[in-house]
Amino acid sequence: MKIVFVHLGREHLGIEYISAVLKEHGHETFLACDPGMFCSEDNVFHVDMLRKIFDKKRDILSQVKKIEPDLVLFSVYTSTYSWACDIARAIKQESDIITVFGGIHATLVPEHIMKNDFVDYLVVGEGEYPMAELAGALSCGKTAKDIPNIWYKNGKNIIKNVVREAIGNIDELPLPDKSLFEKYVNYRDDYVILTSRGCAFSCSYCCESYLRGLYGARYFRRRSVSSVIEELSVMKKKYRFRRVMFFDSVLFSDKEWVKEFLPRYKKEIAVPFRCAGHVSFVDNEIITGMKSAGCYCIDFGVQTFNESIRNDLLNRQESNRDIDDAFSLCDKAHLRYDVDLILGLPAMTEADYILPLKFMKRHDYFNRLKCYNLAYYPRLEIIERSKRMGFIDDEDIKRSESGDIGDWFHVDKIKDPVARRMKRNFEKLYKLYPIIPQFLMSLIIRKKIYRIFHIIPAFIIVLLQLLVGIKKRDYRFYLYVNNYFRQIKRHFTVKRDK
Repeated sequence: MKIVFVHLGREHLGIEYISAVLKEHGHETFLACDPGMFCSEDNVFHVDMLRKIFDKKRDILSQVKKIEPDLVLFSVYTSTYSWACDIARAIKQESDIITVFGGIHATLVPEHIMKNDFVDYLVVGEGEYPMAELAGALSCGKTAKDIPNIWYKNGKNIIKNVVREAIGNIDELPLPDKSLFEKYVNYRDDYVILTSRGCAFSCSYCCESYLRGLYGARYFRRRSVSSVIEELSVMKKKYRFRRVMFFDSVLFSDKEWVKEFLPRYKKEIAVPFRCAGHVSFVDNEIITGMKSAGCYCIDFGVQTFNESIRNDLLNRQESNRDIDDAFSLCDKAHLRYDVDLILGLPAMTEADYILPLKFMKRHDYFNRLKCYNLAYYPRLEIIERSKRMGFIDDEDIKRSESGDIGDWFHVDKIKDPVARRMKRNFEKLYKLYPIIPQFLMSLIIRKKIYRIFHIIPAFIIVLLQLLVGIKKRDYRFYLYVNNYFRQIKRHFTVKRDK
């Protein structure tokens, strides 16, 4: 069969793995992609006016029409669900191509999505083998009956097949089909890889927690060291990448695995890398080993320095002492680290926003504070906890199921105007923190000058963030800027050629 993936945003490893399995089963795969430049999914340069200029909906519909596929697949996040619905609806108006929805939003609220007349099939959970079996069945004129993880329609009835167990040995999966995104991603700059699936934690706001409940304790799986090194070796020869980004929830949760992996990585791959980490797994041996192997930055998800909110609301049990000790070990090893914060959490006060500013001033190798909104994904524990606190209501929950939840970066759902302004003040201050001298930061806090930061125009913040990137020699900023130049050039080149 000819199968087209339709996608909004950056490289999607899930799509690449599904494509690789489909190709193994003899199917052709294609990608119709909107990189999402300047849209709300963009965590650096979100500009609505430019977003309209670079919108790719018409191009995607044209691609699909030209390819004439048998299936069109959408792997949707909650924040991209509405966009995918618009595309699927338009495709159905032109032809009777079979549409399939999968991804985390489809797994969270399958019954909601299946109500749409433009959705034919839906995949719950991991999609590689369910999609291969569905494509195989449809190509032979069969139905989806008894194919685990697949939902489909039989007249007015929705058939809900059981969910199979998670893939036991993920080493057996083929290497991800990186060729799918070659037009949109410069792999030489940064190669993204997963060494595991799932997460060892159960944070109340994270979709990984729902998947852990769906599959059970065996949901978290780690690839063998040899499997990871094999992928990196093959892809380094093909793409000659200069950096690696490990996309795991936590790279170093298994100390024995890390101790085996790092020496081989240093010897056989030998390029700088970054990853996400958790302070609970940090010790001196891990940090010095990471630094020696080429790690140039660790991303720590702290979310808030209010221990009560972090423990009771977010279900994260690490203490501020744990965080301080982990950061001190990174400082000692001269290993940089980013700190993720969720702004606008229920019950946050002005004092809670000041905590990170006081906490980070004693840490030398802190890189930057990365700001996120609290995104209310449906069916997660954070929904009920926030509802009990009166922060959201039933109508908000319905909107989350429809994809109208705002997003991590630019659209918040804080109803109280005072709380909303406070959040905006500190969001701008956090972004400028690395270039503000400590004596000036102390003055800003003491005199409460941060209360007027909301008046600083957004474009000024973006320009100053670029200065932050230059000052810190932050490779991620180079990637962002380089990606924009490449995508803008591609956009106008393709438009001219038409």
